[in-house]
Amino acid sequence: MTRTPGRNPWIDSFTRYMDEQEYGEKWTLNFNYNLQPYLEGDQKAKGWKVYQTSSFGRFECHCSNSWSSAHVVILFHYRLRRNRGLVLLRLFKQSCRYCVYNAELKPQVNHNQMQNVFNRLIFKIRKNCYRETVEEVERDLRYRKTKPHETSLCEACHLGICRNKVDVVDNTSYQ
Repeated sequence: MTRTPGRNPWIDSFTRYMDEQEYGEKWTLNFNYNLQPYLEGDQKAKGWKVYQTSSFGRFECHCSNSWSSAHVVILFHYRLRRNRGLVLLRLFKQSCRYCVYNAELKPQVNHNQMQNVFNRLIFKIRKNCYRETVEEVERDLRYRKTKPHETSLCEACHLGICRNKVDVVDNTSYQ
């Protein structure tokens, strides 16, 4: 994935995608690598929702090892408040099995996969923030064949939230 310095493909893609939705509110996407898969304290009272999904992605280590994974875990916290939408994003990392530096690496997700992730997120936003009646499209996960998932190298597995088969929605948000 080619990047322009100073630009982030997740933020750029999300901004374009939300502009196409033509909601009156401005939506912003920010990264937060401290997000937890649950709401803390008064976050629920402040309107926050949680959405966790997975995607196909690629990891590249500085030791020259690279691998693909169908188990890239992506966590969102989102809310609409005072006519402004805010989405916080956490991409969970994986470690290289060969690297002596034991570095945790952020996944690279291609544009098409990113759009699929945003389609699922927008479904949740439409349902939970705008109270729209929308039909959920079931995901076909049969194509997601990769090498066996190495739980010892997965940050999401260490936190007990890696789900390899289905999307997970926090039960504290509106269903």
